Amino acid sequence: MGGSGTGGVPTGGTTSRGGTTATGGTATGGTTAMGGTATGGTTATGGTAGRGGTTATGGTAGRGGTTASGGVAAGGTTAKGGTTATGGSTSTPPAGKVFSQCRFHFGTIDSQAKNAGASMISQLDYFTPGWMMGTFNQGYVCTEANPGGALAGLVPVDVTYIAANYVKGQNKLCDCNVSGCSGGNLCNYGAQYITQDWATILSQYTSNSTGFAACLGGRPIIFEMEPDWYQYYAGGQTQAWTPAQAGTNMTALVNALKSSLPNAVFSMDISPWIPNNGSAWYTNFNMGLFTFINTSGGGTAANNTKIRSNNAMTWAGVHQVTGKPILADTGYGANGGSAGHDTAWDVAANINARIADGVISIAQYNPNSSWGSTISSIRSQLNTPSVCP
Repeated sequence: MGGSGTGGVPTGGTTSRGGTTATGGTATGGTTAMGGTATGGTTATGGTAGRGGTTATGGTAGRGGTTASGGVAAGGTTAKGGTTATGGSTSTPPAGKVFSQCRFHFGTIDSQAKNAGASMISQLDYFTPGWMMGTFNQGYVCTEANPGGALAGLVPVDVTYIAANYVKGQNKLCDCNVSGCSGGNLCNYGAQYITQDWATILSQYTSNSTGFAACLGGRPIIFEMEPDWYQYYAGGQTQAWTPAQAGTNMTALVNALKSSLPNAVFSMDISPWIPNNGSAWYTNFNMGLFTFINTSGGGTAANNTKIRSNNAMTWAGVHQVTGKPILADTGYGANGGSAGHDTAWDVAANINARIADGVISIAQYNPNSSWGSTISSIRSQLNTPSVCP
């Protein structure tokens, strides 16, 4: 039946204004997707936007559909020793690295960090702005992250939601766990409309590549790509994609963002309801394009081997399937509302258990104002991740 775990779109304290965000509807909670056989159309290779069930891959040549080569398990290894670093990430990362220090990383929404001030900012490694919703309008991210900015030295981690947001706005769709939209929801019509509007979606991705290239000065940025991409295959779609189509389309989006940002870093979304830890899903993507995998939207379990207690996927399982380190988040409530501070992610024993499962960071979306002090007090107790991108 499909289900979206996004629960609405958070805009952070700094609202991303691109695209048109669908509003209205009443949150009803996510529905666990059950997979199923895809019935989507054939994958087009030309540069013309697909119509109906034919998915265009845009004009950028991608390698989507290629079996991922990053399937060698690197997780499960006990992390080796604690880190003695005591402050935030304020220096330039070594060549080929995203973060300046090899340690477990902490992040939050930009507005939350700025409201808390230096006591929190000094302990952070990254920040999350409002989600990328349409044509480039996130110059403020560069202002915050560049030298002299309020969050200088921290890595921006930007969630891209252009495809979903565009078709929601154009066709009056809700997220899958929200009801009351006249056009239905993304789990039924998302694949059909994304296919129909592919050329526009791809051009908006290219706009963001050009925009960030002009203002970021070559500094690191991580893009967490399109939450719940799995729903366009297994969500009860009218014109469902095949897994191979989903992989090809994702490659085209990554390549559009890389077109002017060759050093950008990418993360593939985790949908915890995917069966068998995603072993039959991620093989349809060119995982060589991705440095990380990430959770998004709903809360995650710091004190459980499962990412969410009501889903079978485990932290270690998806890490081993993909071979990628995990960027975790605490999630938020329906329609982007606050879910509050998740204290389970403040317990060193919980974090160390997740580090052993391949998790290398946590983003508290709604941290307490004293979270900077909490981070400072537990850093010396945390193990060093086995992988340090």
